[in-house]
Amino acid sequence: MIKIVRLAALAAVATAAATPAAAQVSAAPPARAHVNINKPLILEAEEDLQFGSVAVYGPGTITIPANGSAPSCGPVAEMTCDFTGAQRAEYTVRGANNAIVTVNVTPSTLDGAVSGDTVAFRPLAQATLTLNNAGSAGTTLFVGGEVDVDETTAEDSYSGDIEVTVEY
Repeated sequence: MIKIVRLAALAAVATAAATPAAAQVSAAPPARAHVNINKPLILEAEEDLQFGSVAVYGPGTITIPANGSAPSCGPVAEMTCDFTGAQRAEYTVRGANNAIVTVNVTPSTLDGAVSGDTVAFRPLAQATLTLNNAGSAGTTLFVGGEVDVDETTAEDSYSGDIEVTVEY
């Protein structure tokens, strides 16, 4: 019986020596989890872009700058512009305070109300906008634009959508 107990004890020691000890370790220092939560972006059109009226004798471009500088058309020998009521488009952008958003504007066409003719429209806007007042007042974004016309452009009133998006 002593022999059996000795063999059992020897077997237990051998098994314990052959089994590696389970070790638990933690990272030092531990990794941390982070997340930034931003308010959703809201873009609202407030005012339409108005080019005014133009008398066209030859090829030229009508420009309403987004930065608030004076509108222009020309060459002067080819067109006469009346900028009465001309203005850049105005949008309100709301989102996370002090966030910088990317502004995307896409060229489109303006359609004649009667003739069905079109003129190419190239929007002008800043590439980025800092949301300095992201609360209920929002931050103002201005969009200008350019249209090219010539003596073959049909006499008409042209209009179309300005395609603007903003993203964080």
